[in-house]
Amino acid sequence: MIYGMYQSAAGMMVNEYRQSVISNNIANADTVGFKREIASFAERQPASEAGLRIGPSSEELGSLTGGLWLGETRTDHSPGAFERTGEPLDAAIEGAGFFVVRAAGQDLVTRDGRFVMDERGRLRSAADGAEVLGVGGVPIRLNPRAHSTQITEDGDIRQDGVRVARLALADFADYRALQKSGAGRFDPSNAQPVAVAARVIGGHVERSGTQAVQEMVQMIEAARAYQMNAQMVALQDQSIGRLINQVAAA
Repeated sequence: MIYGMYQSAAGMMVNEYRQSVISNNIANADTVGFKREIASFAERQPASEAGLRIGPSSEELGSLTGGLWLGETRTDHSPGAFERTGEPLDAAIEGAGFFVVRAAGQDLVTRDGRFVMDERGRLRSAADGAEVLGVGGVPIRLNPRAHSTQITEDGDIRQDGVRVARLALADFADYRALQKSGAGRFDPSNAQPVAVAARVIGGHVERSGTQAVQEMVQMIEAARAYQMNAQMVALQDQSIGRLINQVAAA
């Protein structure tokens, strides 16, 4: 095995994946309620420790690291900044928790609180029309002819001063059990629910958790690391070529 070339190739693969994760974060820098992903890495075990191998191993290489490998890619659930919209049906969650919507027959959770009311009074996600659920998992229906609509800190929706519905809020013991399902939503099927301790801020939305400048800096770092590993592969290939030529000429 050409040890150095394998390590450099692994470094290229890792940083290529890292760039794809960062690119997705940057693309969603203006997406309401988006949660950025973080690609982490792990040290790969050297071949002498990774398991059974056939044939002798060089003593000089035995103590070297196995190189870089992909570790866990996790979602950063840190809250984004609030933005005032003034829209009566927009809402943001201050604290831990999620809104609940029903998309394609599946109940999902999200921090995107951009809601609209259709002509039949059904409360829907402004992003794609998914139904917004109230307490008990029932889709929320409002009066489209009401003169005023307000969302309170408890998640109550009041029309003309009368409570007509309450937004369903959900929270979970371990966010690592949440699976991303697109459109800034998560599938909570495998997560353990817990009591929600948060308040709802009406007329606001939570901006993306991505900081574009920070992501751009990390993108440059990943691109340079990829380039350096590519150069190392090329240098090792040249060295092998010279060695073959010298042996052939001997």
